[in-house]
Amino acid sequence: METKPLVVERIYNAPIQKVWSAITDKDQMKEWYFDLETFRAEKGFKFQFTGGDENVQYLHECEILICDPPNKLSYSWTYPDYKGYSVLTWELFEEGEHKTRLRLTHKGLESFPQDNPNFRIESFTGGWNYFINEALPNFVETEIIRKSISINASPGIIWDILLNPDNQWAMAFGSGSLVKTSWKIGSEVIWTDLEGGIGAYGLVKEHRPEDYLQIDFFDDTEPVEGAQTGEYAEKYKLSKNDDRKCVLTIESGPLAIKHIKDHSSMWDEALKIIKELSESR
Repeated sequence: METKPLVVERIYNAPIQKVWSAITDKDQMKEWYFDLETFRAEKGFKFQFTGGDENVQYLHECEILICDPPNKLSYSWTYPDYKGYSVLTWELFEEGEHKTRLRLTHKGLESFPQDNPNFRIESFTGGWNYFINEALPNFVETEIIRKSISINASPGIIWDILLNPDNQWAMAFGSGSLVKTSWKIGSEVIWTDLEGGIGAYGLVKEHRPEDYLQIDFFDDTEPVEGAQTGEYAEKYKLSKNDDRKCVLTIESGPLAIKHIKDHSSMWDEALKIIKELSESR
């Protein structure tokens, strides 16, 4: 007996191409979905992966039936060790310049062995609600961290500490964080660990000493020649409050929501260190 398909919908604060990449790029998929050894978004491509829970893992076999970038992706969803055949379909709709509606439809779930609770619609409903309403938005949606701190020190002292993070406020982001740069507009900004491994690579976009600093970062830590910087940037602004004390404000982002909590606490610690160092001089 055929039952109604399982349908889950969600609107994301992300452009359609970004959501499409998240559901078709295997390197991105492993960050929120399943870890696939191979995947190509093209009709007829077959792939497999394992998934389940702490008690049992199931081998999944799939074949892409429809691929219409960036609007529709459909593939079969079967288990070689169990009877049944289902079809999973992802449909994307633009809901504005930076919004995307995703409709996930899973048909044929009733064909799987219903004596196994892991194959019942309740199990699939819980799983797809997690992926669509938690894992995927945490991956594709972004926020910008904004924080300020009042510092009782001169702008010159604060700016000098800001431009010399090694073994000081950079410790908030890792015990071995170092930065290589001249801080001149257009110059490289390379964050490394103590062994020289690159953690972040950017360019100084703007620098007005004791006032404003902006660093635009590349998406890749080893960008190819001619590559453009990505969306992520760090901005530092120094101003005065009503008590004539200096206020250092930072903006960091946009960052995937799943990284916001950890990075926010790191910036809290970094600003705390900058304040303590500045006021102790």
